[in-house]
Amino acid sequence: MVNLSVKRRSIYFRGHTTAVSGLAVNRPDDNFASPSGTKDLQRLPRLGAKLDRSPVFFPGTQLRHLIREALLMGACKAAGGRLPLKDHFMLIQGVAIGEMAKELSSASMEGTVERADGLRSVNPLISLGGFWKHAGSLGVNDWIPMESDKQVYYLHSKMRAMPHKRNAELVDLLSDDDVDKLKRIMNEDGEIARKVREIEEEIKQLKKGYSAASTAEKKKLGDQMNKLEEIKAGIKSEKEGPTETLVRPVEGYEAICPGTVMKSGIDITRANDLDLGFVLYALKQISKRPYVGAHAADGKGEFALDWEVKTWSDDLEDPVVLGRVKVDLLNFEIIPENGLSVLQDALEQAQDAFADPKKYGLDFGVFNPLKTVA
Repeated sequence: MVNLSVKRRSIYFRGHTTAVSGLAVNRPDDNFASPSGTKDLQRLPRLGAKLDRSPVFFPGTQLRHLIREALLMGACKAAGGRLPLKDHFMLIQGVAIGEMAKELSSASMEGTVERADGLRSVNPLISLGGFWKHAGSLGVNDWIPMESDKQVYYLHSKMRAMPHKRNAELVDLLSDDDVDKLKRIMNEDGEIARKVREIEEEIKQLKKGYSAASTAEKKKLGDQMNKLEEIKAGIKSEKEGPTETLVRPVEGYEAICPGTVMKSGIDITRANDLDLGFVLYALKQISKRPYVGAHAADGKGEFALDWEVKTWSDDLEDPVVLGRVKVDLLNFEIIPENGLSVLQDALEQAQDAFADPKKYGLDFGVFNPLKTVA
């Protein structure tokens, strides 16, 4: 078994993320109504108040999830291809299910999780990600546009159309019966859309007076809106074609503009070389497809990273630059500095550990700190 260095220190990745394509997220709690859109418009998260003028940012949790997912894939490879569902939940989300939930909830873990020779050493993947009330050692910063005083986002709106109108050649690929059916769908689509719009306008007007209404009036308005929603649902259910109207504008979404440069970084606290190596391993895997967020069907989500890596442990007089890491589509690069090979060595060690975990005394399926105590 390989003897790992017990020396642990904090390691900092600092630099910037570039939005190669537009970056969007779909988190309902970020939405708000304003002159630029309704409550249904998918918004970017704001620094401060939910207002159009408030600076936007992109949540670092998106990248953190990619890292944990890449590490799970590595653990599956180490196990011969697959791991139980309970391990998936723990390694990606830090959530116990089934018997494991009962086992961990009934055990007293006070003072055991932080043992240097305990769980964090036996299963560094769960140490990085954390679980339940036990913090992970990996922190991922939000991506903050460097020129936040400028508008760095745009509104992406859509218009859903009837495909057989856009390309008449598609009609030739239908049977006569289906052509007749298509005609009926197209005719009803316009009529249904008109009826639905009228009902939605009524609901909109009722909502305007809801906040200022008395309790009794709110009850009456609520009943009216519920009735209108039922009528709308009934109209849609009678359609021969899709429930939703095909030819209609679709509420858009905000996205950070391509080319926007954002401050970003990650931290690994109490890290040894293997912890560092696993994070580098994950970043290398992410370079196969560096995409985050929502609306991949619109080509959104591609990003590139350029980070300097530093550390300053107690045995050093000054901080030391270990090198740089660059991640972009189909490209992963480690650039050494100061003649140090720490980053490359750590990556190779992590790759070797996934190939042969027992050689390093690791077990990616251990999650109970008490089971690591002799």
